[in-house]
Amino acid sequence: MSRKIRLAGGFLLTVLFLWIVVRNVSWEELRQVFVGADYRLVLPATLVTFCGYLLRTLRWQRIVRPVAPLGFGDTFGILMMGFAANNLLPARLGEFVRAYLLGKKTGARKTYGIATIVLERVCDGMVLIGLLGWVSLLMPLPMWGRDVQLFSSALFLLASLGVLLLLIQEDLTMKAISLLLRPLPPSLAAALLRAMGAFISGLHSLRSKRSLLLVIALSVGVWLLEATSYLLMTQAFGVQLPGVTELLAALFLLVVINLGIMIPSAPGYVGTFQFFGVTALAVFGVPKETALAVTISSHLMQYLLVTAIGLLFFLRENVAFWRFDELSRQTFEPEEEPAQVIQ
Repeated sequence: MSRKIRLAGGFLLTVLFLWIVVRNVSWEELRQVFVGADYRLVLPATLVTFCGYLLRTLRWQRIVRPVAPLGFGDTFGILMMGFAANNLLPARLGEFVRAYLLGKKTGARKTYGIATIVLERVCDGMVLIGLLGWVSLLMPLPMWGRDVQLFSSALFLLASLGVLLLLIQEDLTMKAISLLLRPLPPSLAAALLRAMGAFISGLHSLRSKRSLLLVIALSVGVWLLEATSYLLMTQAFGVQLPGVTELLAALFLLVVINLGIMIPSAPGYVGTFQFFGVTALAVFGVPKETALAVTISSHLMQYLLVTAIGLLFFLRENVAFWRFDELSRQTFEPEEEPAQVIQ
């Protein structure tokens, strides 16, 4: 499938999700929800979200340390530039921008950077399905929620097993890949073998029990902070649920949105974010207009925060914003040299 077709498909999905979300919405009721919101809670929600990105920085710094040790400031800058590019490029191409920038800063292979991001996503997925499992113990999930739980659990458990296999049987994996590449021209086979070696080295941070526990703890912290942000935003827009149900709604909203926006879409997850957020809150009987106001505001807050910080770092690195797309393409260019270990 060509790149243009994928991009067009992402935009079409965005339009479809937006249409589903806004149809049958009472615009007057939506306006009233915005007028009656308690915007004093938006600031603490923003601060909590920002703290979540600080924890993401500490986690990625720990993951890349075996090959590409970076200071906290440099790690934070590259991470935020990657997330900002995700907001400005379709199909999560910001992940490849982040890998490119890591290589530019440290000399590490781009495949190494991609592997560390894959590892992040596996950790995120495992925490999200863990939170969804906890929610399911305290309340019955709708049928589609159980389907999401089953599918996402299978997906991330398989991904975790794949990571574990690569770590435990690294030599055997490299020998098997070498055999599979024999029919190819020697130069191409060697390049692919180096790329795979760099990819596997991106998983090495998990070999240390201390590092593994720290990465897991930071991953849990990241998502608990984001859940707190969603809880504050629901309260800001007058969502009132009895007892622990309020927390369960915030956790369910968090999980459904973040699993849902994995679907390739237009830049910034417009449409998919709102669709999955409204769908999640409907389970708790939240009116569509209120749920839409919560998701629009949460999305806008996150978008502006991440994009503004990322753009500031792009300016500092003297990389023009119109080169975002070019940076993502450069991630796929052949690399002749193996990853450098920075001392």
